[in-house]
Formats: sequence, structure tokens, C-alpha cells
Amino acid sequence: MSHDPDAAFIALQAALAGEYSLDRELGRGGMGVVYLAREVRLARPVAIKVLPPELARRTELRDAFLHEARTAAGLTHPNIVPVYAAGERAGYAYIVMAYVDGITLGERIRTRGPLLPGQAARLLREVSWALAYAHAGGIVHRDVSAENILLERGTDRAIVMDFGIASAMQTSALDADGRVMGNAHYVSPEQAAGEPVDARSDLYSLGIVGFYALTGRLPFDGPTPQAVVMKQLAMPAPPIASVATTVPPRLAQAVDRCLAKDPIRRYRGAEAFAEAIDLAFEHAREIPAPLRVWINQGEREFPARFALVGMSAIGGIPLVYATMNSWMFLVPVSLAAGVSFVPTLLRLRRVLGDGYHVDDLHAALKEHALVRSEEIEYERTQRSPVAQNIMKIIFGGSVASGLTFARLMATSADVHSPAAAGYLLAVLASLSMLTLSSVSLIGDFMRLRLSAKLAATSISFWKSAWGARMARFAGVGLKTADRPVLGMPLLTEVALGRATDHLFQALPKEARRELAALPPTVRRLGDDAGILRDTIAALDAQLAVFELGDDDAREHASRREAMEELRGARALASDRLSATVAAIENIRLDLLRLQMGSAGIESVTASLDAARRIGRQISESLEAQSEVERLLRETTRDLRAPSMPDVEDDDDADTPVSGVPATRG
Repeated sequence: MSHDPDAAFIALQAALAGEYSLDRELGRGGMGVVYLAREVRLARPVAIKVLPPELARRTELRDAFLHEARTAAGLTHPNIVPVYAAGERAGYAYIVMAYVDGITLGERIRTRGPLLPGQAARLLREVSWALAYAHAGGIVHRDVSAENILLERGTDRAIVMDFGIASAMQTSALDADGRVMGNAHYVSPEQAAGEPVDARSDLYSLGIVGFYALTGRLPFDGPTPQAVVMKQLAMPAPPIASVATTVPPRLAQAVDRCLAKDPIRRYRGAEAFAEAIDLAFEHAREIPAPLRVWINQGEREFPARFALVGMSAIGGIPLVYATMNSWMFLVPVSLAAGVSFVPTLLRLRRVLGDGYHVDDLHAALKEHALVRSEEIEYERTQRSPVAQNIMKIIFGGSVASGLTFARLMATSADVHSPAAAGYLLAVLASLSMLTLSSVSLIGDFMRLRLSAKLAATSISFWKSAWGARMARFAGVGLKTADRPVLGMPLLTEVALGRATDHLFQALPKEARRELAALPPTVRRLGDDAGILRDTIAALDAQLAVFELGDDDAREHASRREAMEELRGARALASDRLSATVAAIENIRLDLLRLQMGSAGIESVTASLDAARRIGRQISESLEAQSEVERLLRETTRDLRAPSMPDVEDDDDADTPVSGVPATRG
């Protein structure tokens, strides 16, 4: 927010003339005013934070102000606002900082709502890097909040600012008057209690920032700062999953862990939290251009395909009317449906001709789904309700008019009369409007509401035998490119399975007949490996939940026993995964030896038998794992912390705790 120049602006400009040229006021806070200015010597924009003379005369405020300058000047990091200079002139104390064009995170959320999960993950990771750097230098920020995080315009780079109350590790959270320093909505329990703070106090505040960024609300609110502080001390934060169901579970659990009341239950440091964010949020990888074109064109053609089928259905009505045979309605519909898939098959043939494999198709679809999930979330918040309502009115009106005129046509005494012909034209017009509105409404519904399910179905189809058959049909008579192409990143078992399949197909017909059980065995092992990877990820998520449990003595033994079961199940699943991948690798090596003539077919048969035994062991372990998961669900339900009562939304006004006595205990 800018303000018109006042007497203070003019007096400050007179004091800084020749060094800095003030442009306008950027904002005001508890520790002074910030101006946009231009440094005369280097001709660069800067932000100047000024402590007015009436405040600078107070020794404790001037010392705190200059302490911020000394602290921030010693920190050089891409995600911390740089400090260029500090000084005193004509009664003013000032700090010269880099000017960053952007808005605070608090302003961004208040004006545009919560961030998308990917945006929030990036922000939390960048702020974690900045805090980790400060913590490595022995500095605790003590005032991490949405108002002290700036989002650079154009890049959305997160920049931490305002180290005004930062301190050395393990120092008191109180000021000289015994008051708590910080923002009531973000202050950690130990900071609110006036206890010494360390890096984990900043992590708690960053957890509040993450909660606010993902949900658009603060976990604790109250009519006064004192009420908020009491909640920070006594009440558990509600799980993010209970407030925002669209947040990826592992990302939500990572932020929830930062909000543990006991510092020892949080991450050991900001760097560990940044690593957890990387593991929790799956980042989409780059999709090769041919696969990207195949996916995007298929999505763009979907409305046209739907419209073609709809118009063919309209064309089928006169055909039924002329032949008096209801089955004739299916002829144009079936032809249109078949024709609509021809472009898809042709594009698929080109992709296969470039050397890509069916495994690349479903891998690319998976990466594309990750990107689209965030794009769709943004589209959902931006679409026009007026246009939606207009389409709904057209849809309802066309259905009503179509049914009315169809009934009149059916009850007409002479189907060849001018009146019946008029009814038919009215029905066709109604069906045309119905198709128009349906393309919009159903397209939006499928894209915004069913996209995740459709993406999962598409991925499952291309991973299935039917997907493989369609790929073979599209590739009939096709000579694939000799040059190697950079396909999608593959899991080890998938890459080994593909290599094994190529080696098997290169064997003589008699050898393939003797080893007919090899391809299905390798596919089954690959599927088992995928299930084991999902199991390991689910167990990791369960472990994270249990680590957030309370320390109640009555529940401690039960929780410890459950965690031991989890760790044992995870170790078993990891061992089984290694054994499964090794079994596929052994089959591949034996096929290579058979191809080179250094081993016989009996060696491959022995590896195949060993792989079958491993497959049976994995089936047994998966059955046992199902029982463990059932028991863990019951234990998790028993140990789950009670949710906090709903509180009213907060506008995240900067409410300092200044003036609130520290609670000791």
C-alpha cells in the first residue's frame, strides 16, 4: 500500500539526500515504516526500513532495530532478503535492503485463497532452506509468519524477511519486560511459555504457515492474543486432512508433524523438513514431446468425439423414423464411435514408430495426471458460474421441449402429416441444443469432477492386457525406429521386464515353446514389485502418523507395539521387493547367457522355478500384510488425537503477542 508524502517523508528525504531518493511508502509495521527508494550511486531500487525519531530515542527499540540489521546482514541466501547497509541520520535509524517486487504470503492467501499443494510444497521447501541456513549460523528467527514471507512477483520465489526479534539458539523467548515476542497465531508453545527456543520453534511456526497456505485458515484463533496463546499451549492442531481433503496425505502429515506440541516430536531441523517435503510431494517429471502430443491431442479431441457421437445419434432418429426399425439407431452411433478413435490409433502408431513402448504410455499418463491435478484445481476456482447456469438452463429447456415434441409426434395420427414433420424438426432442434449444452456441462463435469478417476482408468487400461493388445493392433506391420529414444523414467522391475520380453521374443520358436511360462511369470513378479512399493509407501505414511501420537502413558505401550509391527512389516516388504527384482534380473541374465550359448535352457528353467517360489512367498506375505493393516487401522482409530472444535476463519491480521505475559509451567 502506498501513501501520499507527508512531513516525515520530506524530513527523511532531506536527511538521506545525495545517497537515496525516496519514491513512495510501501508499508508500516510495529518497528517503523518501509519506503521504496533508489540508491543514487548504483542506480538500483532499494527498500529502506526506517525507525522514526520518536521511536529511535527509546534505547531498547533502537538497539532491537539495529540488531535486526546486524543479524540479517550476516545472512546471505537466495531466500532471505539481503541487507545492504544500516545507519542513523538526523534522528532516524534506517536499514537499506534489496527491493523485492511482490506480495506477502498473507496478502496472497487473503485475496486469492489457499495455495495449490504443489505451490505450497515449493514455498515450504524454500522457506525451510532459508531457515536451515540461518539455524546453521546459530540464529532462530522467532517470528516466522505469513506476513514475513514475501512471494516475488513473476517467479513466486519465497523470501524470508524481518529478523527483528531473531536471537541466538537456546535463548529466552521473553523480552526485557518479561513479555512474549512474536505473532500470537504463529508462536510456538515453548516460545509462548517463555522457555528457551531453538530451531524447532521456527519449525512449529512454519507448520502454522503451511497449514494456512494449504487450507486458507489458521489452526488457532481467538478474540484476543491471550486466547490464541492459550490454545497454542493447550490444544492440538486439527489434522490438515480434516480441513482440506485435497491435500496429498504425505504432504499433510509432514506439516502436521511440525505442529506437535513437544519439540522432540517435530523434525530435527529445517533441512530434515525440506527433505520430507520432497519425499511427501510427488513431482511430475518431464514428458517427452511425442508422448505429450499424444496425450494433449487426445484430451482436446474428447469434446469433439462426444459431439460427433451425439450428432450421429440425432441422425439416427430420421433413420429409425424412415425404416420403422429401432435397431437402426445404433448404426450411425457405432460408426461415429469407431471413426472418432481413428485419430487416436494413428497417433499411437506414430508414437510406437518413434520407438516408445506401451510402458511409456501409462508412465507418461501418470506424470501428466500429476500436473493436471493442480491445473484442474485452479480451473475449478476460476470458472464462471454465470456461464454454467446458462448452460444448465439450455440443457433443462432442451430436454423438456424435446420430450414434449417427441410425445406429440408419437401421438400424431398421421406420421407423414405437416404437423408431424414440424414436431420432428422441433425434436431435432431440441436435440441439437441438448448436444451443445451437454458438451459443455458433461465436458466440465468429466474434466473437473471425474478427471482423477478417468486418469486412473486410463493408466490402468494401458497397463492391462487390453492396452497391450490395442498397442499391438496399432503397430501391425510397423518398423520401430532403430535409434534409441529417451522414454519415461521406469522402475527397475519394469525396465527389466521389458528387457526380458525382448530377449524372450528373440529366442527360437522351440525355446519359446519350452519357456512359455516365462512371460506371465515375469509380469506377475513385476506386478508384485509394484504392490510391494505401494505397501512400503503406505507403511511409511502410517509410521509418520504414529510418530505424531501423544505421550499418554496409558497409550504409550500400545503405540510402541504398533510401531514395532509397522517397522517389521516395512523391513519384510523391502526384503521381498529386493528378492523380486533379483529374481527378474536372474531370468534376464540366464536369457542373455542362453543367447550367447554359454548356458543351456535348463538354467533358465531353474531361475524360472526359483522365481515362482518367490512369487508364492510374496503372496503369503501380502496376505499377512493385509491382516497387519487391519490391526493397525483399529489401533490408529484408538490412538487418534481428538479434533479441535471449529473456530471462525481468521483474516491473518498481524497480531503480535507483545503485551501478553509469558505463561510459565
